[in-house]
Amino acid sequence: MRPLILALPLGLALLAPALAEEFTPEVVTTKETIDPGANVFVSQQQWIGAGSIAVFDQETLKLKELLPTGAMSLMLISPDGKTAWAQSSFMKRITYGPNEMVLTSYDIPTGKIGPEVVLPPKAAMALGYSSLLKVTADGKFILVQNATPASSVTVVDLAKGTVAQELPTPGCWGIYPAPEGAKFSTICGDGSFASYTLSEDGASAEKAASAPVFDPEADPIFIQEARIGDTLYFVTYGGKLIGVSDKGAAPEKVSEADFVAGTEGAWAPGGYNLLTANAEKGVLFVTMHPGAYDGSHKLASKEIWAIEAASGKVLAKSEAEGLGSISVTPGAEPALFATTEEGHLYKFTMDGDYKLTKAGEAGLAGFAMHVAVVE
Repeated sequence: MRPLILALPLGLALLAPALAEEFTPEVVTTKETIDPGANVFVSQQQWIGAGSIAVFDQETLKLKELLPTGAMSLMLISPDGKTAWAQSSFMKRITYGPNEMVLTSYDIPTGKIGPEVVLPPKAAMALGYSSLLKVTADGKFILVQNATPASSVTVVDLAKGTVAQELPTPGCWGIYPAPEGAKFSTICGDGSFASYTLSEDGASAEKAASAPVFDPEADPIFIQEARIGDTLYFVTYGGKLIGVSDKGAAPEKVSEADFVAGTEGAWAPGGYNLLTANAEKGVLFVTMHPGAYDGSHKLASKEIWAIEAASGKVLAKSEAEGLGSISVTPGAEPALFATTEEGHLYKFTMDGDYKLTKAGEAGLAGFAMHVAVVE
């Protein structure tokens, strides 16, 4: 058998030295900071492995960076938009075995990770509801919703990087920080609210309970809140807008309006993080669907309604199909951002009457049901 001889064609052989001399390898570099400008943050939850926090440019919806998280992560963005936190699960064998729960911080401009705090293995492994991971108004403590299934809140001292306490909140759910200090409220299963004022070191708290605010049997409320001043606003499954003041020692119901009254088609709120507010305008936005029935409270939107917070009056209705979570920007010229279960991020602009117009779209990964914007 003859030996196999491989040879370059004569033309290529003659060109090879010249090609080698002209080739300049690409130098891969990393930007020290992301591009300036206002951001949109989306928690891309994964239930089978690592997720991420995606950071988009508000104007163009260009992806700026991805901040890696663990599985089933919850997202929190600081009021100044410079720091992000994720409460994540790191499961050694994914489907069984040890599970380490961690609170991770991120520097948003640089994308740097850390520091981290290992949490008690009790944090709620839940969808990305914004009310399950919060920071107190004074910036001293991160509050983590627990479920064992008994409810409690882990209080993390940010300065020390340690857990200050596990605060029992029996029969109550959700975390709603007061506008000042180290105080928060929570919704209780009997229709009342409770507030907790943390001590200076976060190791203890004083509790104060409200009178009944809603009827949990006849018309329960969604856990998503929207704040305007000293008032937290909530919507009920049946379409009522309830205002709760957390200014005093105990929460107090201050308003109630039926904003679907007189509307044909059995319209009702539905979705996940379905309520958002522009405080400067005093206007709330809520995702709505027609043909509501018992159990339809997570259905995606057909429309977004703009509601005057002070009166409960519906100001505008805009067609907006398939949205599950929304967040509106502050300021005099608000824009609204929304996500879908199918993996889309949408931007809407609005006119002076709060009618929405779709103005941009980007693709998402995972179960992206928490979108957030800040100043």
